[in-house]
Amino acid sequence: MEKQLEIKNISYKYDKELVLKNINLEIKKASFLVLLGLNGAGKSTLFALITRLLKIQSGDIYIDSFHISDYKNALKNIGIVFQEPTLDLDLSVKQNLVFSGSLKGLSFKETMDSIKEEIKTLDLEEKLNVKVRSLNGGHRRRVEILRALINSPKLLLLDEATSGLDIKSRYEIIAYIKGLVEKRGISVLWITHLFDEIDNNDEVAIIKKGEIISTGLAKDLIKENNMDSLTQVFESLTK
Repeated sequence: MEKQLEIKNISYKYDKELVLKNINLEIKKASFLVLLGLNGAGKSTLFALITRLLKIQSGDIYIDSFHISDYKNALKNIGIVFQEPTLDLDLSVKQNLVFSGSLKGLSFKETMDSIKEEIKTLDLEEKLNVKVRSLNGGHRRRVEILRALINSPKLLLLDEATSGLDIKSRYEIIAYIKGLVEKRGISVLWITHLFDEIDNNDEVAIIKKGEIISTGLAKDLIKENNMDSLTQVFESLTK
């Protein structure tokens, strides 16, 4: 199966501190991968490298077979949901969406057409003309995800996308994202520190102090380590 994202031998230093150590990771097309680690493990640094917020120091990253340095081709088919909210609170939902579309060179019609079905699925039809400031946390996250889906990306990158949400909202968002993988063939990198967001059939990469220490289906990692849960596996591997 072809790779949608390939990370090869990535290392990164802040000053003299090595925070990523020879990271190798790949996401196949139409698949869902969880990057699991504690705060400070290096998850957000890796996310910043993939999205070009940080410049690669060592190693290579390929998106849809294009090197990350080929900005025009590598990043044209990705959608991004950052950990920190980035919506303009004083604009309406629709204005936020149209502005993001314009940054991608899309007209109003092209922007709205590209997300027409997802607006319905995310139950945001009645919220389009509402200022973001008036929305609750769950709806704001839905808008950020909707914005990331403008122009039908092939790769969706989400950094702690459910941070601060209640359990119901978190599970609804996870179910929706997994549905995109099945329905639209999108590839997803889901970055989290929350174990209850991971299903036994999810592919997981565990990161500790800047190193990928274990990868595989959650259920296989549990079996291989003779544990009862992924939480136990994680605690055992990260002691």
